[in-house]
Amino acid sequence: MKKLLLVSSALIFTTTPFSQEFSLVSQTDELISIRFDTREIPFEYTEIDGEMYVDFTKTYRITGMESGKPALPVITESVMLPATGNITLGFSYGEFTDYENIMVAPSKGSLKRNVDPADVPYTFNPEVYTKDKGFPDWIETFSEPFVMRNSRGVTISICPYSYNPVQKTLRVYHSVDIIVQINPFTYGVNELPEGLNLHDGFSGIYRQFYLNGNAALGKYTAVEEQGEMLIIADDALIDEIQVLADWKNQRGIKTTVVGTSTAGTTDATIKAYVSSFYTANPNLIYLLLVGDHADVPAHTYGISGGEQLWSDSYYGQLSGGGTNYYPEIFVGRFSSSSAAEITTMVERTMEYEKTPAAGDWMEKAIGLASDEGAGIGDDGEPDWQHARNNRTELMAFGYTTVHEFYDGSHGGADAAGNPSSGIIATAVNSGVGLFNYTGHGSLTTCVTGNFDTGDVDGLTNNGFYPYVISVACNNGTFAGSTCLSEVWLTSTNGGNPAGAIAAAGSSILMAWAEPMQTQDEMTQIIAENYPTNKKTTLGGLFYNGQMSMLEDYSASSTAKEVMQTWVLFGDPSVEFRNKQTLTLTATHTDSVLLGETSITVDCSVEGAMIGISKANVYQGYGIISGGTTTVTIPAVDSFEPLMVTATRQNYVPFQDSIFVIDAQVTVNEAANAVLRAFPNPTKDVLNVSWGESDNNALIQLTDVTGKVVYSNTVSGSGNTIATDGMAAGIYILRVNIGAQSLLSKIVIE
Repeated sequence: MKKLLLVSSALIFTTTPFSQEFSLVSQTDELISIRFDTREIPFEYTEIDGEMYVDFTKTYRITGMESGKPALPVITESVMLPATGNITLGFSYGEFTDYENIMVAPSKGSLKRNVDPADVPYTFNPEVYTKDKGFPDWIETFSEPFVMRNSRGVTISICPYSYNPVQKTLRVYHSVDIIVQINPFTYGVNELPEGLNLHDGFSGIYRQFYLNGNAALGKYTAVEEQGEMLIIADDALIDEIQVLADWKNQRGIKTTVVGTSTAGTTDATIKAYVSSFYTANPNLIYLLLVGDHADVPAHTYGISGGEQLWSDSYYGQLSGGGTNYYPEIFVGRFSSSSAAEITTMVERTMEYEKTPAAGDWMEKAIGLASDEGAGIGDDGEPDWQHARNNRTELMAFGYTTVHEFYDGSHGGADAAGNPSSGIIATAVNSGVGLFNYTGHGSLTTCVTGNFDTGDVDGLTNNGFYPYVISVACNNGTFAGSTCLSEVWLTSTNGGNPAGAIAAAGSSILMAWAEPMQTQDEMTQIIAENYPTNKKTTLGGLFYNGQMSMLEDYSASSTAKEVMQTWVLFGDPSVEFRNKQTLTLTATHTDSVLLGETSITVDCSVEGAMIGISKANVYQGYGIISGGTTTVTIPAVDSFEPLMVTATRQNYVPFQDSIFVIDAQVTVNEAANAVLRAFPNPTKDVLNVSWGESDNNALIQLTDVTGKVVYSNTVSGSGNTIATDGMAAGIYILRVNIGAQSLLSKIVIE
């Protein structure tokens, strides 16, 4: 130990660069050894009643948030545990330094965003500031073991500082050694079945989230975010949402649609259905709820501060009991009782994924922020500084424009004064792919810029759909009301979709600091700053950000509220676009025999997902590695064509069909072959001819889903088909003559 005397509040105690870290020392089946090292940084000060107090909110990301008590740094880390067994934790402390003549500023508490932190006075809790003892009375603490998907973990929190306000002495511990002892023969909290698959779609999350994630998973590289989807819809909206489900099945995301008559109409019955479905389908990753609160109810965690804690994330928290808030699946919602509005959401989603608008709009973003929150926000930042830091990350990644719309005048790209709703709308209409808001809010409004539901409903940004992340009060209060986030998804212009691809909004008064960490983490993932945790879907981005927030603020009950009540409006399985669109092509066999059980597809885009479907029914998927993949499918048992779909983030999907033939089938497409079809491509008419035959010929034209759009039996050697009323696309022409079938691929423009 050593002791330093500070004689002036202007002095600093070290010039060592900021550093604080946990490191994994060793790991066995029964013991995990961890070390925490502190590196001190210069003090920064805040003046309170004419006195200078050390203000750790200016130098540390997270500090204690008990109102009136010293705001000392808190650092957290999570460790993956074995599936079973009780745990005990042991701690030993290294050297420390005492700094004398120090006064430490108190916390203003965990504030909601309906107040300005600058208006909240500092208070000094006499139970701490008049006691001749160190605060806090712990250096370390740890959470109850929790469950995240197929993993079990514990979060360790370290406060390496201890402050005696009477002696005005600040003690800093330089290191802490931590031993996690596992007793496999004693029952532990939140145990899991043995043998669960850690190499699932969450493995990248495990690697990033847990200190020992790499050690626990080894060198296995898993497919990220790939899994099944469950859609629970109000019965009256099933026809509208089925179109989206068909596309997901084509993509390679096995998707099941059930109505509320099957899943239930209460939060308890829906949760039970989802849990049962997950048990039977452990590859489930996504849940989409379709309907307003009155149709598919949100869950309430009760009342806090006079507000109902409405939650959709509740349906994705399937393991570990009622106190476990880490999700097993990513939950989103299409919130409306109107079939027309659900159709708008479906059309926007399919356009975004299948036929995105040209241009560089997806490489542009908006940062809208208040000028409040200094010293109380995450990292001690005011909202505008938080937004600017995220802008820096996005620009370094390759975003060409990130608009700075901040209250006040902060230089840079931020114009003097406060932004207006017109300026914001103009930026959205010109095209942005991401819209981050951090500030005050209400049911219908982002207070900065006074950007409200009327402005969103009047947008003309057809084709340019941003992902909206709103750190604000009540932008997602949809139960019994129409909120701003809902309007982002129902907005149209000229009868076509406008608005946003998705919007995340709080159903209650939102906390100040905690959700800023979610926004920070999402930015880090979008900017691909985590090689082992690349996430591309809307749900993957949002819920990874939420899990980071919940870990960092593990001691905050407000953080749990944020996880509970921040609602994602939109399809969580959609891949987020953040680069200009590229073209994707693939090659495959033109035909397969009845009974075939695999399809090989080649593609030059590594990581592309190949989906195989038949009549909109999922058959299987594969991921391109080394330029190829072989997809295992159920044995082909009918002549309905197979569809090949290739997708990858920031690409236009590729789709093509494969004939199904048997030993008697001859496939002819060349001009001199037995079967001729011309012109091909065609618009108005298709001429079909074949060699002379004594048998009648059955002529059928089917689309790629297997639907027969033309059928006729003729004699002779030819026929003419009117195609002017048929939708553009790929079709299969089949001519059956006796025991022989002739096939050809037709394109109608």
